[in-house]
Amino acid sequence: MTDQRTRQLDKRFRDVLDGNVELELRPGPCRLFLQGLCVQADPANCVDQIIRSPRGIDAVQKALNSDLGEEFLNGPASDVLEYLLRVDSVGGDVLNDVIVGIVEPPIFWNAFHRAFEDGILDQRAQRVFASVLSYLLQMENRDTAAYRELASRPSLLDNFLTSGQQAVREAGYLIKHILSSSDIGDSGAPGGRHDNDFADFRKVAIIPTADELLSQRRPALRPASLFDDPDGKDSRFTDYLDILFRLLREDMMHELKEEIDIVLKKKQGRHRGIVVNHVRLAGVHTGAARQNTHWGLQLRCYPDLFVFKGIKDEDRRKFITDNDRGSKIFRHQSLACLVVQDTILSLGTIHRDEELLAKKPPIVVLQIEGEANISKTLVQLKVAKQIRLVQIDTALFAFEPVLRALQKVQTLPLYHEILFWEAGTSVGSPPITIPQITSQLAQNPSMDLQPLFKTRKSIKLDVSQAQSLIIGLNQKLSLIQGPPGTGKSFVGALLAKALHDFTRQTILVVCYTNHALDQFLEDLINIGINSQSIVRLGGRPNSAVAHLSIHNLPKEKVFRTRLDWTALDSTKAFASDYQQRLQQSFKPLLPPQTDPNCLLTYIRSKDADYFNAFRVPKPKGGMSIVGPNGKAVPPQFLITRWIEGQDAWNFKSEPHVQRAERIWNMSKALRQQKVSNWIAGMVEKSAEDICVAGRGFNRCQDSLAQTFGQGVAAQLRRKRIIGCTTTGAAKYADDIKAISPGVLLVEEAGEILESHIVTALGTSITQMILIGDHKQLRPKVNSYDLTVERGQGYDLNRSLFERLVLKGFPHVTLSVQHRMRPEVSAFIRALTYPELEDAPRTKTRENIRGLQSNIVFIDHAHPEEDDKRAFDRADGSSSASKQNPFEVKMVLRIVRYLVQQGYGTNSIVVLTPYLGQLSLLRESFKSETGTILSDLDSNDLGRAGLLGDIVSHKKTGIRLATIDNYQGEESDIIVASLCRSNPLNIIGFMSSPERLNVLISRARNGLILVGNSSTFERSRKGGHLWSQFFDLLRSGGYIYRGLPIKCQRHPSCIREIGRPEDFDEHSPDGGCTEPCNMGLSSCTLHACTLKCHPFRTPNQLDVHNTMLCKVDCSAMCLAGTHRLKWKCHQDYPVKCSSCEKVKREAKLEKKA
Repeated sequence: MTDQRTRQLDKRFRDVLDGNVELELRPGPCRLFLQGLCVQADPANCVDQIIRSPRGIDAVQKALNSDLGEEFLNGPASDVLEYLLRVDSVGGDVLNDVIVGIVEPPIFWNAFHRAFEDGILDQRAQRVFASVLSYLLQMENRDTAAYRELASRPSLLDNFLTSGQQAVREAGYLIKHILSSSDIGDSGAPGGRHDNDFADFRKVAIIPTADELLSQRRPALRPASLFDDPDGKDSRFTDYLDILFRLLREDMMHELKEEIDIVLKKKQGRHRGIVVNHVRLAGVHTGAARQNTHWGLQLRCYPDLFVFKGIKDEDRRKFITDNDRGSKIFRHQSLACLVVQDTILSLGTIHRDEELLAKKPPIVVLQIEGEANISKTLVQLKVAKQIRLVQIDTALFAFEPVLRALQKVQTLPLYHEILFWEAGTSVGSPPITIPQITSQLAQNPSMDLQPLFKTRKSIKLDVSQAQSLIIGLNQKLSLIQGPPGTGKSFVGALLAKALHDFTRQTILVVCYTNHALDQFLEDLINIGINSQSIVRLGGRPNSAVAHLSIHNLPKEKVFRTRLDWTALDSTKAFASDYQQRLQQSFKPLLPPQTDPNCLLTYIRSKDADYFNAFRVPKPKGGMSIVGPNGKAVPPQFLITRWIEGQDAWNFKSEPHVQRAERIWNMSKALRQQKVSNWIAGMVEKSAEDICVAGRGFNRCQDSLAQTFGQGVAAQLRRKRIIGCTTTGAAKYADDIKAISPGVLLVEEAGEILESHIVTALGTSITQMILIGDHKQLRPKVNSYDLTVERGQGYDLNRSLFERLVLKGFPHVTLSVQHRMRPEVSAFIRALTYPELEDAPRTKTRENIRGLQSNIVFIDHAHPEEDDKRAFDRADGSSSASKQNPFEVKMVLRIVRYLVQQGYGTNSIVVLTPYLGQLSLLRESFKSETGTILSDLDSNDLGRAGLLGDIVSHKKTGIRLATIDNYQGEESDIIVASLCRSNPLNIIGFMSSPERLNVLISRARNGLILVGNSSTFERSRKGGHLWSQFFDLLRSGGYIYRGLPIKCQRHPSCIREIGRPEDFDEHSPDGGCTEPCNMGLSSCTLHACTLKCHPFRTPNQLDVHNTMLCKVDCSAMCLAGTHRLKWKCHQDYPVKCSSCEKVKREAKLEKKA
């Protein structure tokens, strides 16, 4: 539209509002006025002008009433309403008067909603109508009864909910939610955003629906501050569970949406799962006997999966079960989605049936929740030309058990302490106390506990350890804070032993990771708890505790009465009946294409006009009507021709055919659309039967699984200590509940999400002990927006431990550290733990060999680089991970130098904050020493697509880890690459004091850091913290321009090596540049030819005792014609190769 035209329309609009022009009730002038309204630059200002003008609302009403035809409703009327609704998007209720003026009296409104019901509105107009109706229903202080009545009509609401347009469906969900509510409520409250948004969080499906993924509306999330809101005491428990559930699920959704966006190419990134370009429905899967699995869809994959390339047909089954790569194909219970034309159709979980997966082509079993989702999926599997199956590599297993367990929570043990404790009130005692320990310890904290605990060694506690033991045994809920190296796991093991030896209670021990769980179970055995009392739930135990795994325990026989067997047989019979009904209901959905006879049968009752149009006339006089092929015309003759786009042949003159002229004049495309609608209707009918049978089948399978799973509870009853991860506690909740544990002991509680603690709190728990440190790293989450650091109040990564400590809940802090030499512990004492003391044994450590200082910061200015292949989830300020090639080269040479000093690779760990740097370090070290990665780091690199080929790591390889994944561990020497180095002084998540705390508290004897001090000190965020740290480094004289080496043999020879290549020049063999010249045991003629190097370490003999002499020797051969060369440690050559060659050539010449 030209500027001149815009000015003309603007003038027309203003003239009418100002009363300069009377608006004529004719379509032409009214359209000009409406066009003038829509060219206004600011909708809110436009509405304000309409309201202020005495003629404004009347003019708009008159203009919209001027023409009620189809073209006007789809065009100018929808233009105006769409424009006006933009005011609602900026907030406020200024629009109410204008909208009400348009719809009351309802001349225009009646025409508009009739047009929707009659199907004559185009897609845009349908969206506008749905939006206006939802707006009317949400108006406050207005009588909305008429609009509620209109919205309740099935012709409207059903069309909204089944629309092909996402925006119309979303309006439908909101309208349905409003109609089901007694009042309008808060627009930010849960419910009505999509088909999986409900006010009751227990109704929310864990796996999202397609519409939920497509929805652009913000989810209903409330801040964590409501946990302590004094005005919300009455609803605090309900609100608490609701908030925990929705925040945790949103964290899952964050990762899932990222994966989906990559699949749909809405976002750049590497998709980690398998993509099958086309799947077809192959049948229904009900599992083998005793599997007790839910039913699922069998989907045949085309073409064959690329991973089977080169695999013989007879080896396919073995490949997917035994091969490392093959076993990862479509992992059991992994997420997958079906995609039609780049739109998500539905999501489900994989049931890994290896026999079906090994077929050619493979068959994948997909289990889908929700009857509406199932119906929609079955329809598309029947009518869509191509459907893709895409595996989604979101860790559903880490979320689903906890979310499902939260939905089942009805009561919360210790709820008063968790939710209602207030400062100044005491904490109650557990029902069972152990005064024989606590009373004696209170009187004599340093007493030897060996006689009481019957341990192999003497145990004497410091004051803080004694206090932690007392509070852990005397309070219903106890918090024990353990700064780095203070032995909090040891205290936890003591508490477990006390409860095991002096009570009869069952103790549930939970940790966040398998690694932490295995370490703690080892601690329990080492403290003297009989391993026969312990069982470990879950998979992947290490070799030291594998014998504790429930999978390695003998099966327990479950006694059943005759009544039990009768009920079991009855359930099996019902399951078999439902299984047969499922198989029968699926038959109409399977290929070949739908039979025209089936279509005729369907439309006879559903679309009578079409059925009559396709009716083949009955022949007169008993004669047969012969078709074009010379055969008798069958009943499906006309519908078949119609589907193929042909006419009615010789029946065109029949009266019933002529009456159906509109039907026979339809284009082929419209005919195909109609057929698709009929097939969808037929499928929906079959889907209803499938869902009913499937619901019954699943119910039977759940009952059978529960019955056959009673053996697990029987195994647990024989044990006193049950160890599992927090996810395992949720997964085995029913089995754990059956044995009624009384005590919950949580290790590393500061790293665990509050929701994970709540789901581990079974109804029988009367005492909970939380051991952790809220000043170290918080729990890991996917969504930075939900974190404490983001500052939006959701605080998902604030643990229950931290929340209670910040609230002032009584806790004891361990005060003596046994890990770090005093020079190292001085940093965390100054920055974080002012009361921390050093145990005597930390003060007698030897110095790091080959270095001038035990603490080194190597300062440099080499720039960082972005690694756009990955990003670090904890670093919400950046969309790319970071690398620093200089630091990688420097760290490699530092580690090589330390190994030359005699340190084993098991004494050195390399840390870095960033995944990109971890990947680069791994590549660099791979050929040097090999690398060792923890499961956590391997998973993080795998998710980022940076893991590469999986190789068997050498046991002597260097351990590489991110700082976040090394919390809770320690090493003799820590070498860390800080990575950040940029002129903007941005350090991202390295501004976190918790991350710095973990970084500098891992080392027992030596700490070597490589970084750019200027970038860290000048950072706007975190600069103050790092300046404090660097002030401490400077005051200790620990900052260098390179690695400050000191020759072990020539202590006066010192140097700082600031470039990786300088090691070869100044310390090629780990010492200085002087010749070694030490004698060799293997040679009396020559000395060691290397440059100066360490030759004797505390763990090694003199290397010269075993070193071979490699001096070059030479002499003339016996014939005196050639010079022979050999190494000194080798024997004098018996033959001269040159002489032998001459002899061979002479023989050849003689033969010739």
